[in-house]
Order: sequence, then structure tokens, then C-alpha cells
Amino acid sequence: MRALADVWPADRDNVAVAGAQFEEFISTFDEDPGQLQRLIDMAWKGLKYLFQEDDYFISVKTATMQAVNTIREYLVNEGNIEVEVFEKAYDDLVDALEGEKESADELIELEEESSKSVESDTPSETEVDEPKTLNDLASYIMGLEEDDASGEYIESLNAITVAVMSNARPDIAEVLEGAKLHLDKVRTDGPEKHEGWLQKIASITEKAIEIEEAQEWDESQQIETEEDSASDVTNKENLSEELPSLSEEFYIPDDIDTAMVGEFITECTELLEMAEGALLDLEENPNDSELVNKVFRAFHTIKGTSAFMGLDPISEFTHHLETVLSMVRDGEINFDVACADISLEAIDVITKMLDVVEGAEAGDHLPKPLNFERLTKVLHRVEDEKLAPKKALEEAGGIQYENSPTTEELLADSGGQKTNGTSKEGSDDSQTESSVRVNVSRLDQLIDMVGELVIAHSVVAQDESIPDHSELQKKINHTSKILRELQDTSLALRMVPLKATFHKMNRLVRDLSRKADKSVKLSTFGEDTEIDRNMVDIINEPLVHMVRNAIDHGIETPEERAKSGKPEEAQVWLRASQEGGKVVIEIEDDGRGINKDKVLEKAISKGLVEPNQKMTDKEIYNLIFLPGFSSTDEVTDLSGRGVGMDVVRKSIEDLKGKVDIESEEGKGTKIIIELPFTLAITDGMLVRVGSQRFIVPILNIDQAFRAQRNDLFTVMGKSEKVSIRGETVPVIRLHDHFNISDGIEDLTDGTLLAIRNANKKYALLVDEVIGQQQLVGKSINMAAQMDHISGGAILGDGTVGLILDTAALIQN
Repeated sequence: MRALADVWPADRDNVAVAGAQFEEFISTFDEDPGQLQRLIDMAWKGLKYLFQEDDYFISVKTATMQAVNTIREYLVNEGNIEVEVFEKAYDDLVDALEGEKESADELIELEEESSKSVESDTPSETEVDEPKTLNDLASYIMGLEEDDASGEYIESLNAITVAVMSNARPDIAEVLEGAKLHLDKVRTDGPEKHEGWLQKIASITEKAIEIEEAQEWDESQQIETEEDSASDVTNKENLSEELPSLSEEFYIPDDIDTAMVGEFITECTELLEMAEGALLDLEENPNDSELVNKVFRAFHTIKGTSAFMGLDPISEFTHHLETVLSMVRDGEINFDVACADISLEAIDVITKMLDVVEGAEAGDHLPKPLNFERLTKVLHRVEDEKLAPKKALEEAGGIQYENSPTTEELLADSGGQKTNGTSKEGSDDSQTESSVRVNVSRLDQLIDMVGELVIAHSVVAQDESIPDHSELQKKINHTSKILRELQDTSLALRMVPLKATFHKMNRLVRDLSRKADKSVKLSTFGEDTEIDRNMVDIINEPLVHMVRNAIDHGIETPEERAKSGKPEEAQVWLRASQEGGKVVIEIEDDGRGINKDKVLEKAISKGLVEPNQKMTDKEIYNLIFLPGFSSTDEVTDLSGRGVGMDVVRKSIEDLKGKVDIESEEGKGTKIIIELPFTLAITDGMLVRVGSQRFIVPILNIDQAFRAQRNDLFTVMGKSEKVSIRGETVPVIRLHDHFNISDGIEDLTDGTLLAIRNANKKYALLVDEVIGQQQLVGKSINMAAQMDHISGGAILGDGTVGLILDTAALIQN
């Protein structure tokens, strides 16, 4: 009622909050086909009307509040309420919805005001014999507006307050004494001299109601405890009668607000991702009450919003899950692996139903997923029979998957937080930033236009006539600063961290390791590394395949690890970093490594290589990326069919990236993915070699210098070296890499750039350093494979400058 009192026309958000709270409130009732259910249904119609319409808003709002208050009185009085009260609340709301109530004043009149006392000069004496309650006082206060409250209404409020105090318990009367004193000042001085007086009285009344409800709750709990033993048998009998209703067909309501469905799906998906991450952390920290509350709040919100949308199967299913989580929160049961299994499987069930709702229309059938009924029975047994979650799950057949848990369908909408190992961060995520959802295509268009603006500005800034106009030069320099900030901001809009992608792997590792009967811990590093939003979905599938192969092929069985002297718990590491203007992702395990002889033997048997062909270790490892190749003899539902790794390489090469493998038999395997940026603002040093210009990422340059003759020497007359501050590093001639004939040959005549990439350092020979520029980097398609090029950028004169991959230069 308090949430509804704050609602005003077009206030959709607060109406939704009020609807969710009303759904939680009525969930405490048993199903009642009589007057109560009629009034509840009519109250729902009032809430939906307030959400969708603005006509007769005040009348409908007041009538809806009256209906909700009548339902509340039913609960407080344990059903001891006259039928006429229900009928009046029902009829008033019907009239309001039909527009027959022109003024809210007609709906907030007290029963005693229906008599001749309305015209009395002393409203405070217009009491009827019927005793007044705190609910009467609260209802009257909610019907008042401070700015419009006349002396007549203030006197009536005073009369009700006095009446309530005379019938209340001493502790409640003592609290209300504060309201009475404040009201006396208002009556004496006038309401205009006491701003906020009505809110203060409402707060005191609310405190009195809380004291009264707390007492009633304690009394009801004592009665329920005495009846628990007798109700256990009844609950078991009723459960068998209730569960058949699960098979009833459900259709999406005809009056569902289709405009809200997209936002509803998005909100629920985000909540499910948050809940799943918290559940994975909770497995490692089962006593973290904040994590429990986080999961509980997520499902509570989903329950309320789905009920408001009229999606009863989702709201009812989530209600049962919420009840079990409430038992965990209250300490009735402990959070264990079985609780996690039930909750995570429930997330999958809800996700599948949301997928159907997203693509359905009003009146369409909403089928229940395969595990819906089985899991509902498990939740019922935990909730009603107080059965331990582990026992309830075992008796229902244990954890079950509709499909293999490694398929992309399972991962499509799953999310998570942190690793399935020890949580390294606190669970307090209460401070969040406000955000606005924007279509990705609009971001793409914005960034494209900013890129064009950068190019256009460069053309103007490099015009030969600019230096002759000092004032114009100052204005261009100022514009350059503003444009730089615009570049950084626009780029950040579409750059997203890999955290969400990495967290999806937590659930995958958890399910796969349990299915393969292996103990595996996933650890992630560098999850704040950012990449273009358009690449996130593309790299998800390669990561899924490689993590799956690491667990199925790479990690040994517990028995094999014990024989090898390895810990029973295997390790899988997922790392990300930025190197040389690109993103590097590594997937490493401490498993058995790759058996080169077996891989080569398989490749020969399949006719992929010649029997006498000599191959390096790297070439042998790369055989696993060929279509149809698999090193396992047994096909499982995890892998072994010869599909997957070829898809990995194709997906990465489509992004102009590359993938390499490092492995040591008996120690483990590391797969390295290198991805160029698809669209980025690059801080680069523009250099010239002959007539060509190149861009070197600033982050890889330590210094630029000219070499002295005594700093130069060769190793065995071939490999050139230069001494930089006492450190000897190799020299790379850029003109040799690109066959540029007019480049400077003498090392002392050119400029050397000290390049540091990862743990490697070298000197890069260029003819001239032109200067630092901020450029729009783009992926480019080249006819020839050039590993040492990560992209290109349009320069100020309209030509294209190649962006060097400083890591690949030293390797080549």
C-alpha cells in the first residue's frame, strides 16, 4: 500500500514495484474461490490499469488501495470480516475502472461520514460506536494530500487518532501519542506552518503498525508450531493432489503487454546471470549470507515481475525455489552441493521458458521444459516435507540435463561471477551505476562517424597552410584535444571486458568436470581486458570447444593423476592480456599434454600427411585443427567426433587472428589465441622507411635513439646486435621485412626504436620518426599472409599506414 501511495500517472516503474509487492503479499493466502479471490483478481486489474492508462487515475488508484487494504484486513483479522466489506471494495473498484467515480474524495470517506456528521461544526465528535483500528487510520492518511487537506479533514484525522489510541494496547498508544502531539500543533498553528506534517504522522502510524504486526506474528508463529506435527501428514496427502496440476497446459495471456516483454526478458536474464555467479561463489563460501541474499533477491524479483506479466508457471516455479532459498537464509537447511545443483538446474529451466516467451505472441502455448515437473516436485518435498535437498534430489534421479551440458544451447544465456575456485572478491555489489541500453548498431554508426571525423580532422590539421596562421593553429590544437576525448569516450562505449565471457566458462567447467568424474578448478586472469563488443559472441564458441577439450582430452582421471604424482584437483587457467596492439587469450591445463607420436600416427592413418613427411613439433600440434581430426579412440558426448578445433581455427582466422599450441607431454598444454582489434583508436608512432610509412604502437616503444658505431656488433658475422644501456638486443631491419629498396642501410644513419613486447626486447631500424598520432585502427584484408601486420589506419593525407605487430616481428 505504501508503494502504491507513491504512484502517479505515467509512473510505470513504481506501479511495477507495487505489483511485485502485492504478489508477495497475496502469496501468504491459500487459494480461496470465494469473495477474497474475486477481490484479489479485481485488485490485479486495478494495478494493470494504473500501469497502462492515465484516465480516472486518482479514482482507480484510491479504489485499488481500498481493495488492497480490505485484503490486508482479512489477513490481520484471520478471515473474520463481513462480506459487505468485500462487496463495497469490489464494487467501488469496478465503478472506478468504468470511470463512474469522478473524484477520489468519494472513495476515501469514512463510514461515519456517510451520516449527517459531514456537515457538523465539530467533526471530531462524529464518532460511531464501531471501534477504530490502525488500518482505518492508515487508510485515511493515504487518502489525504497535505497541500489539499482542509481543517475538516484534519479534525477527522484527529478524531480517528484519538479513537485508535483509546482501543490500542499501551505500547501502541504510547507511540501514537507522538502523532497526537504533532497533530495538535497543526490544529493550533495551521498546516501551512508545519511543512511535511502529514508524512511525519504517517511515519509514526507505520511504526505503530509494525509493532502490532510483530506481536500478531509472534502469536501466529506459536499457533503454527503447535499445528506443524498435525499438518505434516495432510501436506503429504495434499502434495499428491496438487502436483498433477503441473501438467496443465498454459497459454501466454492475451492481454500481455508485448511492448514490455523485451525489457522483461532482459531484466530476468541479467538477474539469472547474477544469481548463477553468486551460486558458484556460494559453493566455495556457503556461510556468506550476503551471497545468499543476493540469490534470494534475484529470484524474488523474477517471481514478482513474471506474476505481473501474467506468466504463472514462471512465477509459481520461482516462488518454490525462493522458499527453499529462504530456508537456507533462515538457517533451516545448509547450502550444500545439492542446493547448488537444484538452483542451477532451476536457472536452466527458467531460461528455457524465457526463451519461449521472447519469441512467442499473446495466446501462444508456453510449454514446460522437460525437468520442470521433476524439479518442482523436488522443491515441494524440500519445502513441505522438510526433506534434505540431497535426499530429495537423489530420490528424483539426481541432477539431469536435457542435452549435453557442453552444447552451445546450455551456454547461450548462462552467466556467472568469478571462478569455481576460491572467491577473491567480496560479495557486496550493492553499489551499481545507472545505465541506458542502446542498440549496438547505433554504437557502430557512432564510432564509424567518429572515425571519419578523426580522418577529416587529420587532413585539416596537416594542411601545409596551417602553420602560416597562428590563430587558426591554436583553434585546431584545441579541437584536437576535444576530439581526442571524444575518441576515447566513443571507443569505450563499445569496448567490453572479457569478464562476462570468462564467467560463462565457470558453469561449463563445473558441469563437465562432474560429468567426467574429474576434479577441476578454473582460474581466470586478466578478465578486465577489453575487446570490441562485436567480437564477444564470436570468441565464445572457440573458448567453449577448447575448455571442453582441456577437460576431456587434457585432464587425466583421478587414478592417472595419482600415479603421476599430481594433485587430485586439476587446474585449468584462462588468461587474457593486451600485447602489441592485440588481445591474447590463453587456455592452459596441467594435464597429460599432447602425445605427438599418437597425433602423427592418427594423421597418417587418415591420410592427412605422408608417412615419410618430416614435421616440427609445432606442425604436428597444428594437425589437431584439421577438419575431422580427433586423437581419441572413443566418442563421448563431450568430444571425440572430430569436430570442434577446426571450427576454433576458422572462427579465429575470420577475425584475422591466429591460434598456436604449446605442449609438454606429462605437464600440460597451452593454447594461445591472438586477436587483432576490429575497430580501435590507436596511439601510434608514425615512422618512415624509404617512401613507406608504418605505425608502431606507443605502448611497445621504450625509447628512440641513434646508434654509435661502437655500440654495434655481429654474432658469427650474421646476427646484428646493438647495446642499449648495457643490454644487448637484436636489430631488426624493417626494410628487409617489406623488401623496401630505398630504405637506409647503415644502422648509424637511421633511427632505432627500442621495442619491448612481453619479455622480449629488440631494436627496430627505421629511416625517420615522423611523430605520435592517434589513429583509427581497422582490420584489413590482404592477399598475402603478413603475420607482422595487425591492422591499418588512414593517415592525414588519405593514404593507408600499416600497424605493426611488434610481437610477430621478433618471431619472424
